Amino acid sequence: MNREQQAARIQKIVNTIAERAVTVPPEIRPAYIRKEVAKVREAFRQTYGADARLAAYAMEFVDAMAGWIEARIHALETVAVGKTEADVGRPELES
Repeated sequence: MNREQQAARIQKIVNTIAERAVTVPPEIRPAYIRKEVAKVREAFRQTYGADARLAAYAMEFVDAMAGWIEARIHALETVAVGKTEADVGRPELES
């Protein structure tokens, strides 16, 4: 797996964790994110442990992952709020 494939895989993981984290109460969300990132770190350590170069690339991504998850959550929540606000006062479409 090359670096671009790793990046795509990590982006998918980030999106999945963020989408699930949105459903977690905000007060426990940081702990949830840390737990999920730790799972990814361990999985990557096992997957890439035999290749030090790939392992180093993977850990670089994992180290930044929590920040990306937080940003994705913010984006998801902003979109959700925007949709809700846009629908307020909007008459229902008639069939």
